[in-house]
Amino acid sequence: MRLRALALLGALLLTGCPHTADEKTKEPKCPPPPEPEHQAVVVGTIGRYHLVESRYPLAKLAETMAVFKPDLVLVAVRVDAFRQDELEDASFEMTYVQHLAKARGVALEPIDWWREADLGAPPPPVEPADEIEIERRETEVLRATRMFTFEQANGAELGERVLLAQNAALRHRAGDPVTMRRRAWIQELAADAALRHGRPKRVLAYVDVFDRPAIDAVLGGVGYAPRPPAEVLAKSTEALAVPDLPPDLVTKWRAQSERAKARGEKATTPAEKELWTDRAKVLDVAVEKRGGCCVTQSTFAPARP
Repeated sequence: MRLRALALLGALLLTGCPHTADEKTKEPKCPPPPEPEHQAVVVGTIGRYHLVESRYPLAKLAETMAVFKPDLVLVAVRVDAFRQDELEDASFEMTYVQHLAKARGVALEPIDWWREADLGAPPPPVEPADEIEIERRETEVLRATRMFTFEQANGAELGERVLLAQNAALRHRAGDPVTMRRRAWIQELAADAALRHGRPKRVLAYVDVFDRPAIDAVLGGVGYAPRPPAEVLAKSTEALAVPDLPPDLVTKWRAQSERAKARGEKATTPAEKELWTDRAKVLDVAVEKRGGCCVTQSTFAPARP
């Protein structure tokens, strides 16, 4: 009898669920495990293609924030540009995210990093040269047009492909110092932001879809349990009402476009001029469409000489 009682106690401790000695009695289901105290959602954005892909409009960014209710939002904007409120430096959707966070009173931190001097710089050559075709095949996804749906951009399959492709590129190109330096900086800025804010319980990051694996990894490394964005929305029972785009946001985009055009005129290299011309074009379309969908991909094709 004593042995039987001990066996039952052991089963209870191992499973965490109440059991009964009467096998005919229906056992209650185990309760779901408690949610991790610290959670992170990393949303991969698709830049101009939010204006092209009807299945991934800007509204998805707002829905994710509304459902997840973050304590801290990270955005893919360089630090100096963020501090000077010159968000034309980043992709246009980051201005939208900034507006959403401010409207909710959520802390906001910039985590992007890159240098103008690196624009247009070719990557290191593939070594050995006879592996060029192998490298091209293994990194194909990194050259793909960012025409992804919300589920694709934020799904495990694409994240895995991007991670493996990025590692392949580093292997074949002797570590690619420029790429690695930027990745190290955006990871450092993300981790530092979370720690400076006292490790808030819920962190939401908006980054380029190809930067998702790096930010997922570093937030996991500082103690945050990852939550897939699509899963967060799928499990929501809330009726989401995405607010209309406010006129002052369109005004911001218009001012950013003018500044981008001015910076393009002052650019000293073709790569820098191309960057600001491209930024201005996307902002002009965002203003015209009021951030809505949809235009064709050809809208963003470079003008023929």
